[in-house]
Amino acid sequence: MTEGQDKNSGQRHLQPISPSNQQLAQYDPLLHSSQHSEEVISLHELWLVFLKRKWTVISIALIFVVGAFLSTTLTVPEYRSTAQVQISPQQTRVLGFGEFDYSQRAGRVFDEYRATQLQLLRSTELNQRVVRNASLYEYPELRGEIRQRSVTGELRGLTRTVRNSVRDMLNGSATDAAAAEGNTARDPVPMAAAILRSRIEVQPIRDTHLVNISVIGFEPRFTAHAANALVAEYIQDSMRRRLDAGGEAREFLSDQLSEMRITLERSDQALMDFARNNQIADLSERLNTQQRALSQLSGRLSEVQRELVRLDAWQNLIDQGRINSLEPVANSNAIRDLDSRLLEARTRLRQLRNQFSDAAPEVREAQSLIAGLEEERQDRIQRIVEETEGRRDSLLAEQASLNNAVREQENAILSLNERSVQYNILRREFETSRELYDGLLQRMKEIGVASGSQENNIAVIETARMPGAPFRPNLQRSVLMGLALGLAAGLGLALMLEFLDRTIRSIEDIERLVDRPVLGMIPLVKLRGRDGIRRRKRPKVVENPEHSISHYSAIHSSSAVSEAFRSLRTSLSFSTAEGMPRVLMVTSSMVGEGKTTNAINLATVLAQNGSRVLLIDADLRKPRVHREFNRPRSPGLTNRIANVDAGGEENGAICPTHATGLFIMPAGHTTPNPAEMLNSPRLNKVIESCRRVFDHIIIDAPPILGLADSLILSRQVDGVMLVVKAGETTRENFKISMKRLGQVQAPVLGVVLNAVDLENPQYAYYASYYYNYQENAESDNEAEPAPPRAHAAT
Repeated sequence: MTEGQDKNSGQRHLQPISPSNQQLAQYDPLLHSSQHSEEVISLHELWLVFLKRKWTVISIALIFVVGAFLSTTLTVPEYRSTAQVQISPQQTRVLGFGEFDYSQRAGRVFDEYRATQLQLLRSTELNQRVVRNASLYEYPELRGEIRQRSVTGELRGLTRTVRNSVRDMLNGSATDAAAAEGNTARDPVPMAAAILRSRIEVQPIRDTHLVNISVIGFEPRFTAHAANALVAEYIQDSMRRRLDAGGEAREFLSDQLSEMRITLERSDQALMDFARNNQIADLSERLNTQQRALSQLSGRLSEVQRELVRLDAWQNLIDQGRINSLEPVANSNAIRDLDSRLLEARTRLRQLRNQFSDAAPEVREAQSLIAGLEEERQDRIQRIVEETEGRRDSLLAEQASLNNAVREQENAILSLNERSVQYNILRREFETSRELYDGLLQRMKEIGVASGSQENNIAVIETARMPGAPFRPNLQRSVLMGLALGLAAGLGLALMLEFLDRTIRSIEDIERLVDRPVLGMIPLVKLRGRDGIRRRKRPKVVENPEHSISHYSAIHSSSAVSEAFRSLRTSLSFSTAEGMPRVLMVTSSMVGEGKTTNAINLATVLAQNGSRVLLIDADLRKPRVHREFNRPRSPGLTNRIANVDAGGEENGAICPTHATGLFIMPAGHTTPNPAEMLNSPRLNKVIESCRRVFDHIIIDAPPILGLADSLILSRQVDGVMLVVKAGETTRENFKISMKRLGQVQAPVLGVVLNAVDLENPQYAYYASYYYNYQENAESDNEAEPAPPRAHAAT
C-alpha cells in the first residue's frame, strides 16, 4: 500500500493524493489566463508568424506587385512643367483709416492671404480666360482626346464601347450625326478649363514667399505653354483687381461724403437746440447732488434691512419656543451664571434626596432655592424677548420711511438722467459724424494720390520650360511600393489569421492559459516513411500504418519520437514528491487528440525501463487498446469489476503483449452505463489488486468534455496527464477541461503537447535537437539488425 492510501481501499478515491494536488484543485485556469490576456506580440513572435504563413504573405505581395506593374504599364506617361513666382505681402488700405500691413502680422495673416491667392489660381474664371486667351483648347488632351488609362478605366471604356455600339445599331446613324453636330456647336472653353484645373498643382515653398505653379499633361509642349500662360494671366488678373478696387473705393467714398455732410449738419443743429431748451449748463451739478443723497439713503436702508434679517431670525426662534437659542440669551453672562447656579442646586437636591425624605427641611430649602433661580432666569429671558420685539418694530417703521425717501430721490434722479442721456446721445452723434466726415475726406485725397502709383506684389522668378522626360509613371518606384504594401497587407492578413486561430499550437500557448507544467512535447509522425522523421527531408510511406504510430516507441526505440516519450517519462518521475506516479490516467479534451497513442507509447517506454506496466483501457464507450494489440475486447475491465467481489481471477482480463513487461487490460464487455460502472467502489479494488502486481498502471481514460467518466476516474489515480493535440485542441476546450478537473480536485500533473509539427519554424530549436538525435542514433545503429515487427502479428 502506497503512502497516502487509506486502509479502506474502497474509499481511497475520495481522498487527494498529495498537498500539491490540493493546491491544484483550488486553482482556476481561467483566472490565470486573464493575467496574460494583455500580452503584446513580440518581434520574435511576429517573425515566427511570418515564417509560418510565408506563402500567404508572399502570395499577397505578388498580387500587389503584379497589380502595380500592370497599373504602371497601362498608365500614359505624364510630363510636368513648373513656373516659380514670388507672392509678397501687400499693403492695402482702401476703406480703413489706418494702414493695414500684412507684414506687421507675420505668419497667420500672410498665410491666409497666400492661401487666397492659391485658390484664385485654381478658379474657374481665371482658367477659362487662360484657355481662351492662349488658345489652349486646340491641344488634344484639353479636348478630351487623350485620357489617362487604368485597369478599371479600360474595363469601363470597353463596357461603354460595347453599350454605345449596341445603341448605335438600334438607333441608326441619325444619332451619330446629331451628336457630331452638337459637339461642333458646343463651346470648347468650359470643358478645356475644367480639364486644365485638374492638371494644375500649386505648391508653396516653406518659409519663403515663393510658389511653384505646375501643369501636368501628356505633351511636353502643352505643359510649358499652359504653365506660362497661367502665370501671365494670374499677374494680369491681380493688377486688374487692384485697379478695380481703387476705382470702386473712390466712387464709394464720394457718395459717402455727400451723405455724411448732411448728417453732420443735422446733428450739430439738434445738439444746440436741446442744450438751449433744457438749461444743460447746471444739469450736471444737480445730478451729482441728487446721486449723493440717494447713496446715503440706500446705505442706511441696507443697514436697517440687515438688522431686520437678524431680528426676524430671532423672532422665528421665539415663535418656535427655542428662546434658549437666541443670541442675546446664549451670550448673556447673567443667564449663564444662573444656569450654573441652577445646575449646582439641582445636584445638591439629588444628593439630599438620597439622604433625606422630600419633607425634610434641607430638601425643602433646596427646592425653594431652585424655584427662585428659575423665576429669576425666566424674568431675564422675558426682558430680552421684549427688547428684541421692540427693536424690531422700531426698525420696521424706519425701513418704511427710508423706502419712501429712496423712491422720491430715484424719481428726481430719473428725471434729470432722461435729459442728460438725451443730451449725451446728441453729442455723441455729432462727434461721430464729424470724425467719419474728416476720415472719409482724408482717405479720398490719399486714394487720388495713390491710384497712379500701384505696384504689383507678384513677380515671376522662373518661367516654365519644356520637360525632357516624363515624371510619372516610375516603374521601379511603383513596383517597390506595391511590394511594400503587399508585404504589409500579407503580414496583416497572416496576423489576422493567427489571431483568429483559437487552437493551441505551442508550449507558450499552454503556459499562458494554465499554471501547470508542460511535461513533454511529442513530434508529429507523418505516415510516409519507416522512420517518420528525417532531418530536413519529407518522410516516406510507413508499412501497416494502423499500428505504426501507437507502437512507434516499440518499433523505433532509437527514434526521436521514442526519445520524446522517454523525456516524458523523466518529467513524470519528477512530477510528484514520491517520484513516478504508480497509477497514471491519460485523457484529453476531445476524441482524436492522441491520448490512446500517448498512453501506449508511454507504457512501452516504462516497460523498456525494466518495470512491469499494466495498460488499462477505461474508455468503455470507444475502446481502442485491444485493437492496437490485436486482442479481444472481452474479458477486460468491466468483467473484472463485475467479478472482483466474487474473487474472480485476473488472468483472463489481463493480457501480455509483444513488449517485455507490458500487459494490457481491455475494456471488457459493453455496459449500458459506463459512468456508473467506473464510479463503483469495486473499481478501486481492481486498481489496488493490480498495484500489488505491477510497478506502474497507465489508464487510458475517455475524453473530458461531455462525459463524466474521466472526472470519476481522476479521483482514483495518483496523477492525471492531459494530452493536447497541436493545431486541433481549441483554447476554450482546454480551459474548460482544466477547470472541470480542478472542480473535482483531480491530481493534474501536467500537459503533453502532442503531434507537434517540427517543420513549423516555431519549433526550430526542438527540431534541430530531434533531427541531430535521430541522425546520431541512426549512425550508432547502422550495424544492428532491425527490431522485430512483432506488433504486426499480434
